Amino acid sequence: MRLRSQLAEDRPAADSATGSQSPGTGAHGTAAVTALGAVLPALRTRVVRPPSGARATAGHDPRRLFGPGSDLAAGLLPALDPRVASGMYAAWRRAAPAATAPPGTLPLLRELLAMRVTAAPFGAMAPLKPVQDDRGRVIRQTDWPLTGGELTAVRIVYDTAGKVPVKAEFQHIETGTSWQRSENLPQTAEFELGPGRVQLSTRVGQDHDLGWLRGRPTDSQEPGVTATLLPGLPALTLFVSRPAEDGRVHVVVENGETKQWMLSRGEPPRQISYGAYELTLRFTPGSEPPAVEIGVATVPEPTNRYVLPLDSVQNSITVGSWVAIERPRKGSGEPDGIPGDKKLAFVTTRVVAVRTAAYTNYGITGRGTQLTLADPWLDEHDVLLSAIRDTTVHAGGEPLRPADEPLGEDVHGNGIELAELYDGLRPGRRIVVSGERADIPGPAGPGDPTGVRGTELAVIAAVDQRVDPDLPGDHVHTTLTLTADLAYRYRRETVRIQGNVVPATHGESRDEPIGSGDPALANQTFTLWQSPLTWLPADNPLGATPALEVRVDGLLWHRVDSLAGRGPRERVYVTGTTGDGRTTVTFGDGVHGARLPGGHENVRARYRFGTGEAANVPADRITQALTRPLGVTAVTNPQPATGGADGDGPGLTRRTIPLAVSALDRLVSLQDYEDFARSRAGIGRAAARELFDGRRRVLHVTVAGVDDAPIGEDAEVLRALRASLAAYGDTRLPVRVDVRELVLLVLVARVKVAPDHSWELVEPRLRQALLRELGYPGRELGQPAALSEVLATAQSVPGVDYVDVDAFTGVPASSTPRELADLAVRLTEPSPVVPARPAEYAEDTYRVTATDGETLTDIAGRHGIPLAELLRLNPDITDTRRLAEGRSVSVFRGIRPARLAMFSPDVPDTLILTEVTS
Repeated sequence: MRLRSQLAEDRPAADSATGSQSPGTGAHGTAAVTALGAVLPALRTRVVRPPSGARATAGHDPRRLFGPGSDLAAGLLPALDPRVASGMYAAWRRAAPAATAPPGTLPLLRELLAMRVTAAPFGAMAPLKPVQDDRGRVIRQTDWPLTGGELTAVRIVYDTAGKVPVKAEFQHIETGTSWQRSENLPQTAEFELGPGRVQLSTRVGQDHDLGWLRGRPTDSQEPGVTATLLPGLPALTLFVSRPAEDGRVHVVVENGETKQWMLSRGEPPRQISYGAYELTLRFTPGSEPPAVEIGVATVPEPTNRYVLPLDSVQNSITVGSWVAIERPRKGSGEPDGIPGDKKLAFVTTRVVAVRTAAYTNYGITGRGTQLTLADPWLDEHDVLLSAIRDTTVHAGGEPLRPADEPLGEDVHGNGIELAELYDGLRPGRRIVVSGERADIPGPAGPGDPTGVRGTELAVIAAVDQRVDPDLPGDHVHTTLTLTADLAYRYRRETVRIQGNVVPATHGESRDEPIGSGDPALANQTFTLWQSPLTWLPADNPLGATPALEVRVDGLLWHRVDSLAGRGPRERVYVTGTTGDGRTTVTFGDGVHGARLPGGHENVRARYRFGTGEAANVPADRITQALTRPLGVTAVTNPQPATGGADGDGPGLTRRTIPLAVSALDRLVSLQDYEDFARSRAGIGRAAARELFDGRRRVLHVTVAGVDDAPIGEDAEVLRALRASLAAYGDTRLPVRVDVRELVLLVLVARVKVAPDHSWELVEPRLRQALLRELGYPGRELGQPAALSEVLATAQSVPGVDYVDVDAFTGVPASSTPRELADLAVRLTEPSPVVPARPAEYAEDTYRVTATDGETLTDIAGRHGIPLAELLRLNPDITDTRRLAEGRSVSVFRGIRPARLAMFSPDVPDTLILTEVTS
């Protein structure tokens, strides 16, 4: 509170104008209004509509038309080969660019898939194979050989002290069956084991240490067990010694080549390749009875390495699809790892064949999908089921399109890159670009919404189809080049581009007979069934032409202003208006214009009816199509409709008819230009002056719409007027046409009602009188508004005793935010006259007053002009440094249009009337 009080004491005395407001309220409001200066320049950015029928200038350059990437060049293919006409663009959208990477290098990303199927190989969850003793009791378990392989296992069991072999166990496993045999030691025996035989022998000797083993005589034999596997089994001789002093066991395998190893108890199992076999050597750890296990596995056929049986049926896996196989232990080098190629730890390959199969293996049965792969997923070291128990198979890939990297750059300039490939866009076509504007200044960061939408019309200059082959995931998309830069900057994610743009005007169409011709009658007249007749802007003296086409017996007859001077064979007619506003069509009498030929309902009229300010609808309000041509699914109007005006009333008609006659289509004097412009359709006020525009003399015409209806800078009414003034005026005198600058009158008055009168009845009459006399009907361009006119008008209203005016002023459209903030000061007393200057040439400058200088942005915001316009007016400013105190800056140079000072019924709060009750 102390800080607020201190600030209130330090405020300038000018804040006293806020009256009874709380301290600081006036300054707060001033700051809020002044803040408009930062956004007004952007909001006042002028959008230049391309002229009607504009064509891209690039369309005249064949090198540009048919250059690399041009859509027109590709469009020649359907004409040259009709077979590609129907599906070319659909296929083109899916076309992948040719890689431009150096030879031998792979692209960063070839394909992205979401694997929807996760499965395991069949048997991965199968229990271990049980091993039974002579009595059929399960004494231990062992692993299965993979499908297509065989496993012969020899197990030498020692006594509880771990010194003397006491038992030899043999097992042979093939697909679907197995055999086993157990023999007590020591003994010499020979017996059958499955498809082969085994010779077993034992040598018992004294205990010797390893030193003796290394230095023993060559003819000495080491104590241990020897098992010879005869044909039908792997042809190998296996020897397992008794443990030495250090507990290690000597293992020898022989088949033409002798291999030997020393095993320590509890060490990880060893898998060793020996010829065509894979050997597994294991000396049981201390937690198990002491025993040495030797597994001899045959390597399955290489073709089996391409076959992957799954443990379930997966119908989503198809031929040609991708499969990813994970085997974490393969080639890892860890103690529990699986020897072999480390590349097989993760295999990606395609499916070349798929079938559903029934399995009977590994002691279980099942049904699943069997895949044949393009690449092997096993090698010669994968012989046991334990090699694939931790395998995970990913399949059923669903293609995913990589998400596009978001582009943070705003859409601006004359180039627009579209997200997809589009057909039907051609040079010269019109498009509508709309979106959220990004050029509105404010404290928000980049990408934050501004809430201000922009819409503008553009013309295509060129269409290119482009793709970046070095950008992963890029595809063919369309790039548009416009004939001119966009007026606004748009946030890219909000931009919407609409094609199939056609000009539309107000009016419902009718094609109907209006009468029957009779050659015996002169000047036959028919009346159109519907009214009012639609008039459209045109480059003629009237400024408009009716949307009417009359045919007699199928031949077109032409509308003329008068039948006078027309020949007896000319097919012409004139139009008129009845008292109730309906349009009449009158034909000739055989002398001045031809008579109608005879026939039944042979006179037909194709016309449109409907007009007026009601047609000036806001954007996106026209969404229902009365008819639906083939291919049209929806309609809208991206931009608001302008230029609609009601028909001339009796008063306006009396004023405009003499004006058209006075000029007679010959523009010589200033009054001729003014009368010519004022007599045109859609123009309610006009003022002409010959001025200097800074370079030369020009004839300047200021216009206002009928009832001050809005007229855009690019409206067809102004286009037609400029063309007509150039055609009918002095060709040596340049003509410039601008829309009036509006000055809104503001009146605050207290009214004393005469006795026996009611304020509820007097106030509406007084308001209507002021709007009539000081509104559009009673004002002219450049006509000041005097306080005496207000008083005289009020006193002429029945029931008004007197009027006490508290405030009377005007607010021009060119007011700066600073001037709007000071409006309350001007409302403290009435002005005797609110000026409304005519068109004039002006040069306005601003002198920097801040001691620390000002930036160009500050000056542009203070005067509500775009920064680009400020730089254009001051070409000597070439950097962004602050301008020093006392520096003069030009803020306007050119012709200001005439002002129209009036009360507006659209802003009722500018006319404040209160009753004097005391």
